[in-house]
Amino acid sequence: MTTQETAADLMHIEDIKRLKSRYCRFIDTKQWDRLNELFAPDLQLEGFTIVGGNGAMFAAELAQRLEFAMTAHHCHTPEIRLTGPDAAEGVWAMMDLIEWPHPVDLKNFSGATGFYGTGFYEERYRRDCGQWRIAFMRLTRTRFEPLIYGARPPGFSVFAGVRDFTPPSPDWLQ
Repeated sequence: MTTQETAADLMHIEDIKRLKSRYCRFIDTKQWDRLNELFAPDLQLEGFTIVGGNGAMFAAELAQRLEFAMTAHHCHTPEIRLTGPDAAEGVWAMMDLIEWPHPVDLKNFSGATGFYGTGFYEERYRRDCGQWRIAFMRLTRTRFEPLIYGARPPGFSVFAGVRDFTPPSPDWLQ
């Protein structure tokens, strides 16, 4: 705790941690309506293969894509700082594992049955009506490994999947 952080500041940071925890849990338990409640009305997204709109559109497209998938989303080691009385930003290390019961076409890979990935969420939060919401969310990748049953092809690289994904921002939270 810095000398500038108050007990109230730490309570806000804890609320944001719980917000992100619900984000992961609502995706993995397929609670799409509840997921939508976590976003500010003017949600902005970067680095996702889902494009467009607001939190409802994001949740609806996730629901469609992940309907038959087993998912595991983990977020770790948050760095969160308040930037105003009702604003904050943060970065989270993340890991995701997605598996479908059938082959799918993924970015840079065709016929995979899922993927394992790591990276970071770079986010901004806003407090509306006393509740913290995600207002901006950028998904970055440091690793993207397709799950391919059977032998991997010659020359296969686990880092090949990172190509064309958003890389982490070294100056986020500077």
